[in-house]
Order: sequence, then C-alpha cells, then structure tokens
Amino acid sequence: MAVEEASDVTERTDAAESGSALTDGPADAASADVEAPAAASRRPGRPLRRSHPYYVGFVGGLGLILAYYLAQALVSLTGVLVLIVVALFLAVGLNPFVERLTARGLQRRWAVLIVAGTCLLLFAGFVAAIAQPLADQTSSLIASLPQHLERFGRNATVRRFDAKYGVVGRLQNLISQADTAKMIAGGILGFGEFLISSVFKAFTVLVMTIYFLGSLPAIKHSTYQLVPASRRPRVGALADGVLARIGGYVSGAVTVAGLAGLAAYLMLAVLNVPYMLPLALLIALTDFVPMVGATIGALIVTLVVLFDSPVKAVVAAIFFVVYQQFENFVIYPRVMARSVDVPPMIAVIAALIGAALLGVVGALLAIPLSAGLSYIVREVLLPRQDRS
Repeated sequence: MAVEEASDVTERTDAAESGSALTDGPADAASADVEAPAAASRRPGRPLRRSHPYYVGFVGGLGLILAYYLAQALVSLTGVLVLIVVALFLAVGLNPFVERLTARGLQRRWAVLIVAGTCLLLFAGFVAAIAQPLADQTSSLIASLPQHLERFGRNATVRRFDAKYGVVGRLQNLISQADTAKMIAGGILGFGEFLISSVFKAFTVLVMTIYFLGSLPAIKHSTYQLVPASRRPRVGALADGVLARIGGYVSGAVTVAGLAGLAAYLMLAVLNVPYMLPLALLIALTDFVPMVGATIGALIVTLVVLFDSPVKAVVAAIFFVVYQQFENFVIYPRVMARSVDVPPMIAVIAALIGAALLGVVGALLAIPLSAGLSYIVREVLLPRQDRS
C-alpha cells in the first residue's frame, strides 16, 4: 500500500515537471526570437572596402581640406620660418669660430659667449661710429637734393632735352600738387613702419642666432638620433661637411662684402665725394646679394656722384667696373674656394630660383644650399655611380 502511494506521488511530480516544461517552452522560444535580432544588431557589419567609391571620396575630401589648411598655415608662417632659417644660417656661419675656441680647451658655453659678445660689441661700435655721421650726411643729402637737381637742370644737354619734352615743368607741377605731398607723407610713415619692423626682426634673428649657436651640438645630436644606428656615422660626416660649407660661405660673404665697402669708401674719399660713409655702407650691403647686388649698388652710388660732378661719376663707374672684375676673378675665388665649390651656371640657376621663391633672402640662401647639395652629390651619388 505504501509502495503504491509512493508511485502515485512520483507520477504526479513527473507530470508537474512535464507540464511546467510544456508551459515554459513557448516562452523561451519567444524570448529567443526577440533577442536574436538585438544580438544581430549589436554585431558589426562587414568592413567597408577601401576601393568603395564612398570611402575613396570621403578620405580624399578630408585630405584636400587638410592640405588646404596646412598650406594656409605655411603661408601665414612664411615670415617666421624665414627668420628661423636666417638665424640658423648665421649660427652655422659663426660656429667655426666657436669650434676654434673649443679646440683650445675652452668650454663651449664660454666660447659662444665670447663670439656672441664680440659680434655684439663690433656691431654696437660700428653703429656708434657711423650713426651720427650717417644721419648728418643723409639729412644733408636730402636737404641739398633740390640744389643738385637745379644744378643738374642748368646743364646744356639737360636744357635741350627739357626744351624738347618739357620734363622739368612736368616734375615741378607734380611736386606742387597736394596729392604728391600726401603720397610723400604716406611714404615717410610707411618707411617708419618698415624701419621699426626691421629693427624688431633683426633683434629676433640676433636672439635666435645666439640660441642656435649655443645648442647647435644638441640639435645635431637629436637630428642624428632619427637615423638608424648603422648609418649615423656616415650621415653625421655628410651633415658636418654640408654645415662646414654653409658656414664657410657665410663668413666668406661677410669678408667679400666688407672688402667691397672698404674699397668703395677709399675711392669716394680720394674723389672727395660727400656722403661717402652711407654710400660705402650701401655698397657693402648690396654686395651680399649674389650676381646683381654689386651692380645695383654701383649704379646707385654712381648716380649719386653724378649730382656732384659728371667727371667724378665717370671715374666712379670705371672704378666699380674694374673692382667687380677683380672681385669676381681674384677675391671671390680665393675666399670661397675652400667652402663653396659650385659651378657658375648652377649658382646662377640656384640664385634665380631662390629669388623667385623668397626674394632677396632666397637669393642669399640659394648658393650655400646649392653648395651643400653639390657636396652630397659628390660624396654619395657619384661614388655610387662609379661602383655600379
């Protein structure tokens, strides 16, 4: 009897479990059907092929936008980049003097301090020596310009030319107009702004030059770390050779320009030409510009001397022609032979390209850069071609 009751309890328990299974089955299936699309929606789809038109267009559009804004940023930073490049070139040009002092056992920071202090003292002494005479002679030149023009107008040839074309009367009418006075005043204000901007830029270049000169070994070391270790000795030797040529060109250009200014000053002193100091300084400054700088300076100085005396102007023109030949064939080769070994045609092309890109600064930087590139070609490309 007890056995039958136990079997009945077991059967009722199995029936309840089977009933609950039958009851829960459809609910589980329904919940599974609901969760399946949700799980499928959470799974990422197939990646978009790079050749897909949408992908190509989207990435290309982003690239064009990025390139445009980068170009705009570079254009706006051109002035700052030019100042940095000029400071680097000056630092490289002064580095040989620092290296000579360090070779004698002096620490680099003291060598940099001595070189920078010497340059500052020379510049300050030069400015102090010529500032007052330059200001006096320049103001005297401007004040006496009408007298020189009047004397020039009394020349017989000029009078015949004026009688035929009426140039003097037109100039007088132009000068007497109010618009001309406004234009002159605007030009004076513009020159003042240019002078202030030039002084600020010169001070900025001076500070950056001293900084680059002091940290030049660290800059080179950090740059060489970007090269694989197996190539660092070779790359370092090539870079040192390029920097040596750039530094030699900078120091050589200063020497050549200084000699040109000194020669012009002596010639003007012999001729007893007034305003000799600013004119000689103009010759030295324009001599830095490759190819055409010395010619432009000579033409300006000859024109100024012409107002003093036509005979002196002819003598000055002959002197400049002779001196330029002497400079091109004697002074320049001797000064630049060890540092700049560039064929004349390459130098002309490089100067033209540099002037087209960055104006006078580009022309100044083009020749030392071409000297560095020619050194790399001789040391790397030509030996490789010989071995092939």
